[in-house]
Amino acid sequence: MERTSPGLSALFGALKEDGRHAILDLGPAGNRHLKFFGRFARQIRFAGLVPGPPRGPALSAALEALPPNPEQPYDVVLAWDIFDRLNPVERAVLVDRLVEVSAPDARLYAVVDSTGDATTRPFRLTVLDVDRVSQESVGPSEPAEAHLLPAHVERLLGPFEVVHAFSLRIGQREYVAQKGGRGP
Repeated sequence: MERTSPGLSALFGALKEDGRHAILDLGPAGNRHLKFFGRFARQIRFAGLVPGPPRGPALSAALEALPPNPEQPYDVVLAWDIFDRLNPVERAVLVDRLVEVSAPDARLYAVVDSTGDATTRPFRLTVLDVDRVSQESVGPSEPAEAHLLPAHVERLLGPFEVVHAFSLRIGQREYVAQKGGRGP
């Protein structure tokens, strides 16, 4: 399914297409993403944590494999729909690690389920343009972790302050947050 993405529009609308940014995408690597992100970034790292995030000790190891970028801390982080499938403790560990590896004014994009359903399906999201994304289900339904209401997301993100939030008709919310709380 292809759809508009007001969250991506807000995220990329605040960035210059000068190739100077460092981007951390928690999803898998893909040629289409490399080509798109190349307009904005000189450094791109794909973590491969989405669509099926590791759990327990494997998650800890995966997060430790996200070293701080020695030349430039990440100033854009794409979290996609990872928070829906982590328990509250794992969510906090992930956010703490993102705080460690990101720049003081980094921007974070996250997609969160807003249906409240007892199950969730992992998605693969592919950026098509600054305001368009392709979203496809890539696995069976799995039990959803504790449902994230908007106030929970704001608390979870901690040093990242939500500057834009969008409720989508498809039962998702997109968040754009900025570390340090400075507006766009």
